[in-house]
Amino acid sequence: MTPWDFNLRHLRAVAAIVRFGSATAASQVVAISQPAITQGLARIEAQLGVTLFQRTPAGMIAETPALILAERSNAALKHIASARVTMPQMRAFVALAHAGSYAEAANETGLAEPSLHRAVTDLSVSLGKLLVERRGRGIALTMEGRLVARRFRLAKSELDAALAELLPWTGQGHERIAIGAMPLARARILPMAVSSFHAAYPDVA
Repeated sequence: MTPWDFNLRHLRAVAAIVRFGSATAASQVVAISQPAITQGLARIEAQLGVTLFQRTPAGMIAETPALILAERSNAALKHIASARVTMPQMRAFVALAHAGSYAEAANETGLAEPSLHRAVTDLSVSLGKLLVERRGRGIALTMEGRLVARRFRLAKSELDAALAELLPWTGQGHERIAIGAMPLARARILPMAVSSFHAAYPDVA
């Protein structure tokens, strides 16, 4: 599973259920019907292979995976900074920002160019900002576009971290994390961090 497999509305719902303890209260906060929240929650639990909440007559009690996912989701949603953004839009724009062209973004993601165009255009409309402009035969991100791309990358990093932290519960161990670090960090800070992390997550290389 990757962060792109999440539905942002469902992540908002999980965070709201953790906060308020019920799907009914969460539905009022995230403006999604209770049946839709229930379906979304079931989908996330199926995707992850974990139970996020105990269902009780008094409400929904968050399990540890739900607390982890809610914390990381809140951080990601704070970077995204708009309830109108969808995950397909976010994925398309991050790919375009990285690749520098719709053709290359299509090659990297396997998505059709028209789908990428449509997603980026819809994102621009949703945010009310010009994100991409024509430069000769190519395209370039505007200043607003560069800021949005940076925020979206940070959001994706939070969701990547959530998936890594959920590994002990999802049974999807034997993952590998690549780390880049400056010389001082490699000599002093990183060894301690790696040692602590490996003690907590021995199946991650």
